[in-house]
Amino acid sequence: MHKNVNIYVFSGTGNTFIVANKISETFNKNSYNSTVLKMESVEPKQIDLNSTIGIGFTTACWNTFPFVRAWIDSLPDGNGAETFLFTSMGDTSCGMIAHIAKILEKKNYKIIGAKGFIMPNNFLLVLKDDKNIARIEKNLLKVEEYAKGIINGNGYIRKPNILSSIAFSVTSFVTTKLWKTKLAQKIMKFKIDKTKCNGCGSCAMLCPAENIEIKEVPQFKNKCVFCLRCVSYCPQQALSNKILLKTYRAVNLKDMLWKK
Repeated sequence: MHKNVNIYVFSGTGNTFIVANKISETFNKNSYNSTVLKMESVEPKQIDLNSTIGIGFTTACWNTFPFVRAWIDSLPDGNGAETFLFTSMGDTSCGMIAHIAKILEKKNYKIIGAKGFIMPNNFLLVLKDDKNIARIEKNLLKVEEYAKGIINGNGYIRKPNILSSIAFSVTSFVTTKLWKTKLAQKIMKFKIDKTKCNGCGSCAMLCPAENIEIKEVPQFKNKCVFCLRCVSYCPQQALSNKILLKTYRAVNLKDMLWKK
């Protein structure tokens, strides 16, 4: 494992950032130079192949977001670069991370770890704050154990199976094709309470799909990936959705808007 570690992460409502920061903290405590980088701020072809690479992303619909898939698909040939993966999820990813690992192996990345971590749900069945905190604390112990395993050369690697292969194929269609349809965009579209919105632009800055344009109040286009960043982190709580009952945020707005 290289002394320099670059962790590229995409997080919807902050869970995966928490996991990434814990992994980075564990590496740094063990004399590694680890940096967490926002996936959407780094062009895939600009990643440092001379470092150990970490790639973290949110589980969505037992898969991941189209932006993440496109970013991974655009990565250059890895030339044997050591790479570990991690995802955060509310319940299960149906083995999704094993198939992302397989995609990267075909690009000549050497997978040294691939694991998912159950964190607070940010869509349906959102728990109360005290239970969310307890879940985070419990699973960060597992995250630290995973990071130490990578350091020691025995990082956990999830393997694909027939059921996970079927699930990955079906959910890949849903997240990369079905979500883009006019019907899906209509169902997922957020509404703005103009009595609350102050036009601060936070939602547009957070959107990884460039789906929001500010014209006094947010204007939504038709390419939402439903990452929930905008509605979860709106300072005025001015956004709502037909199927969204309650949202959850893992960190504060300032942390979500970090630039590095």
